[in-house]
Amino acid sequence: MTDTCIDIAIVNYRGAADTLQALARLADWPHGTVWLVDNSAHEPDMADQTAALNRASAAMPWVQSLATGSNLGFGRACNLAFARSEAEFFLLLNPDARIATEDVLLLAGTLQERPRLAAVSPKIFWNEQRSFVLPPAFAQTPARSLALALATQLPGVTRRAAQHDLKRAIRQMASPKLYRLDFLAGAVLLLRRSAVLQAGGLFDPDYFMFFEDSDLSLRLRRSGHELAMLTTACAVHEYRHKSFKADLMATAQRQYFSKRFPAFFRWSAGLARLTALSRPMVLGQWFTVLPEPVRSAAEFARLTGGAGVLAFSPSMLMMPAIFRPDQSLARCFDEPEWSLLEPAMYVALLTNSSDPAAPGWVCFERAAHRHGANR
Repeated sequence: MTDTCIDIAIVNYRGAADTLQALARLADWPHGTVWLVDNSAHEPDMADQTAALNRASAAMPWVQSLATGSNLGFGRACNLAFARSEAEFFLLLNPDARIATEDVLLLAGTLQERPRLAAVSPKIFWNEQRSFVLPPAFAQTPARSLALALATQLPGVTRRAAQHDLKRAIRQMASPKLYRLDFLAGAVLLLRRSAVLQAGGLFDPDYFMFFEDSDLSLRLRRSGHELAMLTTACAVHEYRHKSFKADLMATAQRQYFSKRFPAFFRWSAGLARLTALSRPMVLGQWFTVLPEPVRSAAEFARLTGGAGVLAFSPSMLMMPAIFRPDQSLARCFDEPEWSLLEPAMYVALLTNSSDPAAPGWVCFERAAHRHGANR
């Protein structure tokens, strides 16, 4: 428990239903202000959603709504709330993320006990069933980026590296320890205001979306602070692998490396050399590829012989992978889990009934949602 004020920032963009659920999970927030920044309030087709958010905010005196007048992007919208807040502890919360009050207080207590700690995140589950866990944030460094480019040339090495990453993440999430990390994701993240200010402020406004949290993580560590994950505090973030994110991420990645690793950015010719080092992946040479697009969990079970899903990844390099916290309880996807998968290509690590010690990766295409199905 903590007496320190804790403010929360939630940025809405065309997602009122998710935002309202995030507010409902927090319930009556007695520890500070919830800043609700609406990046789509100005859009005519969002009038009904904006009205719903305004009605909810009016009934919650601890919520302060901020209409931006335009889509500022994630980082600048968070900055707007941070500038209005005076709380020493400041929680970033995605609208599609859920965290209970007691878990926020566990994070706050950890910051209170460790003055050098600038930011702390909880263990984050992928779905409300808590049957899959999101891995720690991917390291955004020149060495990691170069390794990923070379990984396309070395299937055996890449497969072993993916297994190593997965085993390490499973160990981290299973342990009650506080884990020091170099990078933290901004989906559910509690920050210490004084440390953020020493590092130059919250988010660099040049980033529209993506990599602003990597940039902040790097600045916090360079200013002498630590970052950590507290696995005894839990949240849910229903991350969706949407195709439109790819261009935004590529733009943000170039911005990030040009700002934070300028020598590497110049050497790599604006990251173009990394692309040149990558080799086209012939998926049939890397994986067993399911012979047809898959439309349901039942179809996936039929095509895989009902094998248990240990982990899956939207990256054909198999990392980072979203995984089951208890690998011994692996089962096939069920329909609620399947409904969270956006149409795209994925790889999944499946149990092997003939050799439980040797699970195997398969590649599959999640077909487009049927009309009327869950988004």
